[in-house]
Amino acid sequence: MCSLYPTFRVSWAGQWVWDKIAPSIYEILQTTEPTNLSNLDNLLKILQGSSLSNERIEALVSRKCSVLEEPDHVARWFAVWSGVAPEAAIASFKARIEEIADPKTQTLFAMMFLTHLMGGRRGEGSGTRHSFKTPEYLKSLYLLMNKHIQTQEDIQCSGTEVSWAELRDDAQDARNRLLNLLNKIPGKESFFALHEIAAVHPDVALRPWIMLHAKNKAEQDGDIVSWSPKQVRDFYEMLERTPTNHRELAELAVLRLLDLKDDLEHGDYSISSTLQRGAKQETEMRNFIGWYLREKAFGRYKISQEDEFADAKRPDLRFHGEGFDGPVPVELKLVDKNWTGPKLFERLENQLCGDYLRDTRSTRGIFLLVYLGEYNTKHWTLPGSNQRVDFAELIAALHEHWIRISPKFSDIDDITVIGIDLTKRTS
Repeated sequence: MCSLYPTFRVSWAGQWVWDKIAPSIYEILQTTEPTNLSNLDNLLKILQGSSLSNERIEALVSRKCSVLEEPDHVARWFAVWSGVAPEAAIASFKARIEEIADPKTQTLFAMMFLTHLMGGRRGEGSGTRHSFKTPEYLKSLYLLMNKHIQTQEDIQCSGTEVSWAELRDDAQDARNRLLNLLNKIPGKESFFALHEIAAVHPDVALRPWIMLHAKNKAEQDGDIVSWSPKQVRDFYEMLERTPTNHRELAELAVLRLLDLKDDLEHGDYSISSTLQRGAKQETEMRNFIGWYLREKAFGRYKISQEDEFADAKRPDLRFHGEGFDGPVPVELKLVDKNWTGPKLFERLENQLCGDYLRDTRSTRGIFLLVYLGEYNTKHWTLPGSNQRVDFAELIAALHEHWIRISPKFSDIDDITVIGIDLTKRTS
């Protein structure tokens, strides 16, 4: 083991050899724990920078965290663990730190862990891997660190030992960088993570400031991408642009279906009565809607029906863009066909959100309901109540339901609920 200790040069300038020596270091660390912390840091940097799998490293570090007692050693191993398997590591660290009775010792343990996870004020670290850099884990770490490295004590380092003050400076800076990392990640999941932090932050005075971060993120994520020259030309000629990404395709898909809704419900040449007589089955209605959408495509998208997924599920329709892979699924329901209110709510949540938007390429979908008017009066009972609503109220209730469940589906940006009432033009 002593022959491995002159590892400073290798850890800082010998990346070319890390993959070759990492298995040997791994085997030695399984049975031996270096007493010199600098040597341990160098060995961990080589180990994490090598091609060893996260799963193999986790097997080693999880055992180290369960058997070691020295806080400065354990903190380092927990940092490594958080980089390869954050869910298990954060839960185990939380349990470990809560076993410590003295609050000051808790703070010291948290500071050692966090500085090795994030590095010092200049960002230097021990090569920790980055699996923890997701909104969910950054939120958990930030709240946990604020509990034990409290902001109210950030400026209270005067009169303390120099080593403690330096560690405190590094730790509170690393704590703040957790929030900065979260704030830089685009998307809905980051927004909800910031929103939750703002609601439960231990320092009540900071909650409005973090809520402002969440608001700014929502505004930034809502900004549209600059149009290309081709899109400007398309809009000038056709009052439309060709989608270049999944979001733009979803927006165009909604506009196409709203055009169809307007034609059928209000158009002078509406064929709603023909559809009421001839498209009484979902397959027939799907064929008509698919034909309409293809006729209005103008080369901006393609339409497919019942694409089969790996689990044999089949969305009714999907919009496909040109030059990018981000389909937009459309789930169609003829609400006259024994679709109760609770069943429609369940299909929105479990079928469209749970099945057809599982793929990370698709984060927006459309729930399309058509009312044929086969009954003179038709009402639906909302789930969890005895309230009966008409078709327009049903569409509004489904939209409100999506807003309520939206935080549960952090990987889905939006669901649009559209209802087409074929009785409006024929009544």
